[in-house]
Amino acid sequence: MPTFNGKVVIRLCINRLVKIKITKTHSLMKRFEKIINGLIIGSTFPLLLGLLSVIIWFYLDKSEDRPVIYLIIGILLGLIIDYKFLKGWISRRFDLSIWFMAAIYVIYNIFVFGFFMGLPVFNVFLGFFAGYYFGNRICFKNVESKKHSKIINQVSLFTGLIMTLICISSGFLALVDNEAAGMIKEVLGLGFEVTKSMVWGIVLIGGLTLILANILLTRITMVNTIKKITLR
Repeated sequence: MPTFNGKVVIRLCINRLVKIKITKTHSLMKRFEKIINGLIIGSTFPLLLGLLSVIIWFYLDKSEDRPVIYLIIGILLGLIIDYKFLKGWISRRFDLSIWFMAAIYVIYNIFVFGFFMGLPVFNVFLGFFAGYYFGNRICFKNVESKKHSKIINQVSLFTGLIMTLICISSGFLALVDNEAAGMIKEVLGLGFEVTKSMVWGIVLIGGLTLILANILLTRITMVNTIKKITLR
């Protein structure tokens, strides 16, 4: 008769449970990634067309009782586009054109820049989403490991370039605005007058810091995403 080895059975049961847990974790992570990227892609056209419709109202109509109507029409048009194309975009999210995804990144930078009234700090965090998407894309397309560094550098430089343009725009607005120094003094609660040279210093040092932070965030997110997926 075969002997019953309790330790072996327990070990097999534990290994089975670990495999089930790992499988469930992978499934949840994949679902989370799909939801995040789906929301990012799916929100683009409603936001973009909503913004464009308000711009049209501002330049062609300016009637105070109709801006919401324009906004709703733009958002609805965006939702119609999503209804027709979003399912396919999500299923092919890692096969979409690089230029298409780059355009989405630029559009979101414009949204964030405008929403926070020219304050570029929050644009830095968009580097996380770029790094997360392209890290997943590299793994999905089974890109050779020797090419990872090149792609990471390209994506990081691209996000850094967009951040540079954002910081230049923000710096220009701060330097031409005569009230910028007073706003800085008020926001930071300073007990002395902020001079034009100080504003220049804030623009240059702050801008360089934000650009470097954006590049590093993109790189770190891509590297960590690739590592996590590779170790699954």
